[in-house]
Amino acid sequence: MFLGTCGWSYQEWVGLFYPNNRVAKLPFYAKVFDTVEVDSSFYRMPTKSMVRGWEKAVGPAFKFSLKLPKTITHDKALVGADDELAAFLEVIKPLQDAGKLGCLLVQLGPAFTYDKVEHLESFLEILPTDIKFAAEFRHDSWNRKEAWALLKRYKVANTITDSPIEFLAEPIVTAEHAYVRWHGRGKKIWFDYNYSEEELSSWAEKMKAITSRAETYAYFNNHYNSKAPANALQLLQIMDAITEPQEKVLRLIGRRAKRAAKITDYIDQGRA
Repeated sequence: MFLGTCGWSYQEWVGLFYPNNRVAKLPFYAKVFDTVEVDSSFYRMPTKSMVRGWEKAVGPAFKFSLKLPKTITHDKALVGADDELAAFLEVIKPLQDAGKLGCLLVQLGPAFTYDKVEHLESFLEILPTDIKFAAEFRHDSWNRKEAWALLKRYKVANTITDSPIEFLAEPIVTAEHAYVRWHGRGKKIWFDYNYSEEELSSWAEKMKAITSRAETYAYFNNHYNSKAPANALQLLQIMDAITEPQEKVLRLIGRRAKRAAKITDYIDQGRA
């Protein structure tokens, strides 16, 4: 199992996960986790020099998973996106050549419903077979056996998620690799959420079942106030898979969070 977070460059993690602003974020992150999902590639195509920099900043066993650009998945809704896909695959080739490419995420928008299944299949047909892919649905019309069968046919992972979209939390594995994302359950903003020990324990059981069937890439996306790295480490702890250095980081996050809370209380009381 490769377990990490969606992104690593959050300034709000400084003082909680990152000790200070002098620390280079990606090399520090890569000493704690063995994988990361690049979320920024959804909004803007990275440059090849940027990708080479990422590759050199981490160790040989580290894996990068990346979201396909929204020009492919949302703007063109997978139709006529051959050139954009080819351009993206060329940009990230340094990761593939170095053996550091994990899985590419095809995240589909809420408007991409099952009546567009032919568009999805046409797109899956052009995907290279030497790269792992996962598809993430955001509409419950995809909750049917035909959708899972389609992904199995093209050896694409179904993205198992924890979010207000409840059907996606079912551990449905459709390939020899699996993809899991925790978005949070916040009422206004999904990602502003801290998973409880009970919720993580429930997921630990699911993860044991998933990882027994497939090579698994899993990412916490609840990035507010360093909850993503904290919850990821807590899950590893519950699964008895945490290392001593990771335990140390988890304890430091806890102590720093308590200290920050006390400072906030003091400020609030002073204003009162």
